[in-house]
Amino acid sequence: MLTPAYVLEPIRLLLNGIDLDPCTEPDNPTGASRFYHLPMDGCALPWDADTVFCNPPYGEARDRWVDKCIETGKGRSRVVLLIPSHTETRTFQRALAACKSVVLVKARLRFGVLRENRRQEAASHGSAIFGFGVDVTPLQKLGIVVRRTHV
Repeated sequence: MLTPAYVLEPIRLLLNGIDLDPCTEPDNPTGASRFYHLPMDGCALPWDADTVFCNPPYGEARDRWVDKCIETGKGRSRVVLLIPSHTETRTFQRALAACKSVVLVKARLRFGVLRENRRQEAASHGSAIFGFGVDVTPLQKLGIVVRRTHV
């Protein structure tokens, strides 16, 4: 499922537009100025952009995506990463240790697709929005903010 608009729009506003989306669909639903999609390996391609939004495929190993976000955010880029909030994993903890701030989304993401029972299709887990080189606390309406004080 793609990032729902109620999450994507505040991120787009925070970044003042998305210069690069390294893992999207061919029709570029995030409206990024530049984007990569399958069969391209967006994690291996250049991330030379001022703003990056990354919502990597959840079924894929996220380690390399998190590492690329951390590394890119150390430069001049502002990077926002959306991943499952599996707080017990090394991947999540590595992102948490490196980010400027994180928003723990207050409910499972809802995708706007109705099931037969008329309830919205939702993620099977919670999500977190990390900021590398950017403070994501303005996204506090989406959940609980955790600020890092020594980054």
